[in-house]
Amino acid sequence: MGNHNSFNLNHKEQLHSARINSLNKDPTLGMLPMEKLGKLLIQKSLEEDSINGIGCGVFKRYLFPQYPEMARKLFAFLVTSSGGPASSHVISYSNFKAQTERLLSVLADDRQVLMYVMMYADGKEEIDQDQFRDLLIAVYKLAMDHYPEGPQSCRYIFKTVQSVVDSAFHKKLTLKVGYLTNWILQHCPRLIVLLHRYIVHILSTGYRSVIEKCPYSKPNDLELTTPVLEQENLFKTEKNPLLPLSQVWILSTTLPALYTQPILHSKPTPNCFNTQNFLSKFLDFSCPSHWTLLYNSNQHGIGSNRFLHHVLSYRGPTLTFLRGDEGVLFCMGGTSEWRESHQYWGGDDTIILQLLPTYKVINRGPKSMYLNTSIRGYPKGIRAGNDPRKPSIEVDDSFQHVTHCGIPYKLESVEVWGCGSPKNREVQLDIKNWQIKEAEKTRKLKMTSKEWLDHPDRYLLELAGRQTYST
Repeated sequence: MGNHNSFNLNHKEQLHSARINSLNKDPTLGMLPMEKLGKLLIQKSLEEDSINGIGCGVFKRYLFPQYPEMARKLFAFLVTSSGGPASSHVISYSNFKAQTERLLSVLADDRQVLMYVMMYADGKEEIDQDQFRDLLIAVYKLAMDHYPEGPQSCRYIFKTVQSVVDSAFHKKLTLKVGYLTNWILQHCPRLIVLLHRYIVHILSTGYRSVIEKCPYSKPNDLELTTPVLEQENLFKTEKNPLLPLSQVWILSTTLPALYTQPILHSKPTPNCFNTQNFLSKFLDFSCPSHWTLLYNSNQHGIGSNRFLHHVLSYRGPTLTFLRGDEGVLFCMGGTSEWRESHQYWGGDDTIILQLLPTYKVINRGPKSMYLNTSIRGYPKGIRAGNDPRKPSIEVDDSFQHVTHCGIPYKLESVEVWGCGSPKNREVQLDIKNWQIKEAEKTRKLKMTSKEWLDHPDRYLLELAGRQTYST
């Protein structure tokens, strides 16, 4: 009996000792994530940089080693938001905890955009072109760095970014922070979503990388669906690549989800938590992976008949790109299949944009699309816009010119991308195959002389006065 009590006592002492040792090893046990992160960063700042408080160097090394400039901007924003000078490289634990919790609590889109515009404006009331360009490049790099195949690049990125900057600034050198915030919300409403969610994710889970003494530098722990847009056969033609990846990226910050909703290539097994799929959804990466090329005038020939042949019967949303001379590029987003009609059509998510030389949303809203090549008494060609009397975009029925705001441009190329499910494309191809087979049957139809003598068409021809004919 005594031995049994002694064993229980020793066992309790061992458990108590183990708990004390675990607390000594990790003094942050029982704390909330932001409290853990703050305490660990203080410890690292003291050990590595001999700093009392949280140093900017440790903040960058352990949380954002791939994005040091973005980390510097974020750290300075946390410092200034707590009342300190922007030049300070140290922030106290209490201020760090208060400001990061405040950042994580910002949910409204307009407040998120304003916060990051102010961050890149270094806390000032005005922001210049270079600062806005830095913000755009940071978001672009963040998106491109997290593809499963490794970091992606686009040689047209600076041209794409400059079109956005030129559109927002209207040749001005600086803008009020509030004005640029409103411009982003109107023309690129999802630009900041990725950046904010990434920062929230890192701040919420960053204590793990500090505990492991390993900077958070694994870009492939976030899974993105593979974009068809990087396939060699579609996007890397020598003269004029179809949809450079940077243009697709900026479009994904503007287009409604109807066009950009990714389709997962692989589904997680049931009842199995998949970290990569979770992060992909949490961070809301919207670069599309399911677009399919329906029509490319450089390959299929330009003209209304070619356009109709390749585009009709695709029963899903589409994006139509019109390239004109003088470097103009327009995009029309149709919510449903193309169809000929004397009336305007399209759902609430219909959208018309200009991508080059400036980037802007021209029109949004229902009944904004028009196509007519055969109905007499009505305008011929393609039209787009909210006002039928003054369409924003016009393409004549010969596909020679595209007109915007009354200014005609020579139409150089047309591309149409299907944004629906793979099933939409399969149905379209099935319809086309059926049409081809029916045409072949009609073309190859032959009759013997005996069959022709009994054919009703022969009787009709004779009634019309034609007595001689060829079988």
